[in-house]
Amino acid sequence: MIDMRLRKKILLSFLSLFVVSSVLTISAVLLATNDSVAEQAQEKLVVGRKVFDQLLEMRANQLFESAEVLTSDFGFKAAVLDKDESTITSVLDNHGARIDADVMMLASLDGRLIASTSNRSQLSAFPFKSLLPLAEENGGVMRTVIFEGSPYQVLILPVRAPITLAWAVVGFEIDDSLASQLKALTSLDVTFVGELNNLSQFELTTLDEQTMASQKIVETQGEWLHMSLNDEPYLALVTQLAATDTYQVDAILSTSLEKAIAKFSPLKLQILFIALVVLILSAFVAFIIARNISRPVNVLVSAAERISRGDYKGTIGFRGYKNNEIGKLANSLTQMQLGISEREDRILFQAYHDTLTGLANRALIKEEVDALIDSPQGSSLVFGLVQVNVRHFKQVNNTFGYHVGDSLLIDVARRLSSHLKQGDLAARLAGDEFLVLLKDGSEEEIRVSVNTLFSELSEPYQIDELNIPIAFVSGVAMYPSHGARTDLLMRRADIALHEANDKKQGLSFYEPGTDEKHIKQTQLVNDLKHAISDGSLVMFYQPKLELKKQKVTQVEALIRWIHPELGFIPPDQFIGLAEQSGLMPPLTRWVLEDVLEQAARWQSQGIDLKVAVNLSAHDLANDDLPDFVSATLESNGLDASVLILEVTESAMIENPDQALRVLNKLRELGIVFAIDDYGTGYSSLSQLKDLPVDELKIDMAFVLKLDENTFDQAIVHSTIKMGHKLGLTIVAEGVENRESWRLLEEWGCDKLQGYYISRPQNAEDFTKWFKGYDLNKEY
Repeated sequence: MIDMRLRKKILLSFLSLFVVSSVLTISAVLLATNDSVAEQAQEKLVVGRKVFDQLLEMRANQLFESAEVLTSDFGFKAAVLDKDESTITSVLDNHGARIDADVMMLASLDGRLIASTSNRSQLSAFPFKSLLPLAEENGGVMRTVIFEGSPYQVLILPVRAPITLAWAVVGFEIDDSLASQLKALTSLDVTFVGELNNLSQFELTTLDEQTMASQKIVETQGEWLHMSLNDEPYLALVTQLAATDTYQVDAILSTSLEKAIAKFSPLKLQILFIALVVLILSAFVAFIIARNISRPVNVLVSAAERISRGDYKGTIGFRGYKNNEIGKLANSLTQMQLGISEREDRILFQAYHDTLTGLANRALIKEEVDALIDSPQGSSLVFGLVQVNVRHFKQVNNTFGYHVGDSLLIDVARRLSSHLKQGDLAARLAGDEFLVLLKDGSEEEIRVSVNTLFSELSEPYQIDELNIPIAFVSGVAMYPSHGARTDLLMRRADIALHEANDKKQGLSFYEPGTDEKHIKQTQLVNDLKHAISDGSLVMFYQPKLELKKQKVTQVEALIRWIHPELGFIPPDQFIGLAEQSGLMPPLTRWVLEDVLEQAARWQSQGIDLKVAVNLSAHDLANDDLPDFVSATLESNGLDASVLILEVTESAMIENPDQALRVLNKLRELGIVFAIDDYGTGYSSLSQLKDLPVDELKIDMAFVLKLDENTFDQAIVHSTIKMGHKLGLTIVAEGVENRESWRLLEEWGCDKLQGYYISRPQNAEDFTKWFKGYDLNKEY
């Protein structure tokens, strides 16, 4: 069945291909033939028109020569001068007979007919009087006219002696003899048609009357006509001989397209005969080819079916086809069997192993843990899952290149593998994340193994002659105490790792209850996204007292979150989450919009206050922040001097080049900057002198117990002095009592902020407090 179906398909394919190609070829030939016939017919008509024009020109020259002989004859001039009509008529008859002219006339200067040789009717008036002005203007005129219902080619010349005495007219009739002469010269049919006062007057043609009677105009394209005569297609070319307001004379040259096409009929028959012979030969050859292909293909199909069942053994050979394509295909199929077998092994390995390090991947270690838990001894087993991350691995890639980063991961995998005992398993999850399965032992033994593994991993790495110290962070979850399911254990190992990261520890074991904390943080992040737009966030304001001016000149804007279910969420709980989840930039922009709108409302109430807003390192990473600040100030009608931006030391140090670029752009707008929480970061006053900073805020940790702690007093006093030498305004936050106020004022501190002056309040309460605050009570 396979053999017959394949053979039939091959045979039909060959024949179909030939039939289609033959039809297309014959069609193309026929179309090209028809196009060629049409082009040749057009060329023939164009040439015929040129011959026709030349023939008319020859007749015109004959007319001119004959007319000149007549008008130059002395006896004729004398007869005209004497007005001897009988002599004039005799001369016209004799001269017309010699040149075979059809019309000879003489007219007076005023257009009166003097004599005529026309015998068709008695003429009482000169018929060409309308041409006399043109003849007089040009010294003569030649035109095709309609005279006595027939077309004539006439010439009008003056008779001078030496002045013009009269007008002589010589004319030849355009008749059947002219049409026959043109047909004999061009093998084209000629038809002369004329109209007088829009009525058909005559029609002279070389076509027979029956053919002319069946004439139908199919299409008109300018001077070209497509006609049908006796249902036979004709192509015609129209030449206009004369056209006036009263009459028109046209010559139509035509040729039969069907007769021209008929000349190609023998060629068409030859093409059809050749196509039929080739079709028969093709059918025979296709049958032979189909039979020779289908036989070995059956063998190959059987082999392929065997391979599809997973049987990759055995070879395929053809004695008669050893060196041709079929034999090569059989050998290729044999090689394919071996290749598939090898690729299956390789794919199976890749499905469960990491291609870079050769360690197990997530799928394999998950299956291994599932097997341990589901084993008959599962309930009595104790094992641990250790998740390991390489800290700052991205910096290694950025600093030393991806080649060094890959080499580092391979070395980490090698150390993990060398530490494993029989039955343990190490896997690379993704990027710089590894997972180690430690089994066979008690929880205490596993804890010892984890600490040993962590210590070995933390030793420096030698890569390409580079001695690279690498820090790791690890989280550990134990079975069964930390979970009885694979996904739960892996999740809790990940939670333990994040706890170690948050606490700046290298190693952390999962502690019950951290799930809820993790879930709550996730919930807070999701809720914070909505809180930015649904009104759950509000701004509070804490005043800054300027000692020299003895009044409140600034306020610090502090964000507060009233959660609809959890109530008040302290800033230290959700600000860090916003930074970790990427929500800090949209949160800061919401704060800026809200605070500047409030500043505009205060200005409209006559309250002149500068507002301070805190920025994080994530805000300074956005190059478009200056444009946003500028647009927000402009939309609220505020000057840039009303805004103070406070940044922490850590935000400045984390990416100093980027931070400096953004700060300088903001500084160009006229915005004031302050370093917040000074003394708790990593910078010093010597570093700050190069930054675009105007104010320095001493952290409240040094001010809260300033009246009691002499160590804090020394730090604050010296900071104020050094800050002033650097040209900075000093702000002390955390002022809690009058004695601290007194000391700060005595040391020259510029501004005070703290609960002693006022707690943070919402905008409405702060406005009331500001209007009622009396600084004189403190003195």
